[in-house]
Amino acid sequence: MKYIKNKHGYALVIVLLVIVLFLGISATFIAGSLNHAAQEKTVDTSNHAVAAAEMGTLYFTSDFERELKIIKQEVSEQTQLKLNELIDCIKAPMGTACDTPQKRTAWEQKIDGEMRTLYINEVLAKVNALNSLTAQSDPFSTGQIDYSVQSAVATNRNADKLDVNDSSVADKKVKSIEVKLDVIGTAESINKDLTATFDINVPDTFLNADEALKVDTILIQLDEDLTYEKIFTLNPPTKSCATLLAEVKANTAAAPYECVSKTGEKLNAFITDIKAAHLDPKDFRVYTTDFTGYVCTTNCNNLDFQGISIVVQEGDANAFNNMNNLVNANLIINGKLDAGNNLINLGKNGVKQTIIVKELSVDVNIKNLYYTNFLVLGYENPVTESEKASIDWKNHIEVSNFSHFCIDIDRISQTDLDRLSKEIEFSEGGKLSYYSKDPSKTFTLKNPNGTPRTTKVDNQTRDMTALYVVREDTYSTFLKNCGVTLKNTKTVTTDVSVPNPINTDFDFEVEY
Repeated sequence: MKYIKNKHGYALVIVLLVIVLFLGISATFIAGSLNHAAQEKTVDTSNHAVAAAEMGTLYFTSDFERELKIIKQEVSEQTQLKLNELIDCIKAPMGTACDTPQKRTAWEQKIDGEMRTLYINEVLAKVNALNSLTAQSDPFSTGQIDYSVQSAVATNRNADKLDVNDSSVADKKVKSIEVKLDVIGTAESINKDLTATFDINVPDTFLNADEALKVDTILIQLDEDLTYEKIFTLNPPTKSCATLLAEVKANTAAAPYECVSKTGEKLNAFITDIKAAHLDPKDFRVYTTDFTGYVCTTNCNNLDFQGISIVVQEGDANAFNNMNNLVNANLIINGKLDAGNNLINLGKNGVKQTIIVKELSVDVNIKNLYYTNFLVLGYENPVTESEKASIDWKNHIEVSNFSHFCIDIDRISQTDLDRLSKEIEFSEGGKLSYYSKDPSKTFTLKNPNGTPRTTKVDNQTRDMTALYVVREDTYSTFLKNCGVTLKNTKTVTTDVSVPNPINTDFDFEVEY
């Protein structure tokens, strides 16, 4: 049997079609896979850029927080240094710049304000330094990923979070500093920006009064119980003025600060040393037996005591001649003041001064007194009239220009008191005060014939005694109203604030 085979090539065609179909399907899948791989790579690169920006944000923020801690330490140290200046002022003897609670409070407020300004300026300086960074940080060895600061901007805000630099904002007190930090991350030329915003707290105060430091000081205060004996100390000190000043600076002396002048020393040099030690000449009293040698220059006119007290010991005769134009004086003559020709133009600089004598003698005039308390207190415990002090002048005695003439009438010759009552004149706010332990004893202004002296005021006749003379009830009040002050010391404890810990924590948030 014979077979004929003829399939005309169909099998080959079918195989070829199947191959083409499979190749087409494979190409589609391969293209999709390649496209997906490219997308994945782009996403990964973008994520790397975001991660770089996040790392940069974390790095720069952490570094800034470290800088804040350094600023806190610097401000705390500066605060303590400023407080040390206040403590030095408070320590004995307390300086005039801090001798009242009000002055100390004002000093602390000034320190607080300075430290607030310092803190804010230091923070702003760090922000400006951050803003000026141009170098990029490259934490990876490939060099394909890095981050950098694009900008750093600070804004001072008040309690309502308003910009204090806005002219429409009334409350200018800075309560916080807002910092906006723009960081860019780069991965294979793809950039991503992140903005970190954080608020830095600015404390209400940089001082802590609740945990105050106790500082012992010697407070110089006025003696409220003045007596004749306290004015004229019977036993002058033996301590030199140089030794006294050294003890005062070493905080080992007690007021009243008293010393005795030595041969060759000069008052103006001692005053210079006192002021160089930041002390007050008014707190010192110097005894001298040589007034002209210690105090005077070419003569005893035009002297300026600058508030220091000078005690001239009895026996220093002929110390004064025409003692005119004396200013800023606290002068005690432990005996008789013999002023020579005149005693005029005292206190003409307008500053109150006090001169105390036991006895007074002026050859010509006592007049043109300005803002001067002049006391004649007599000798201690006179028994007879001859033991009492005299007040002697030749031509005129006038109390004027808000001066105060004060006399202890129990220790002054009655003859001189009678003459004084008839001749003393008053003008421009001048007045006379007197004291007597005898309630029945008085001092009145009289005419030469013994009748009460009167004057015309607003066309009305007025009694001059009522106008110009004051009787003081107690000796202590008599001395105080006549401008006499004595000082004692008292050790007291004064509170000084300490630096307040500064909270450097801040709120932090990132905007993607």
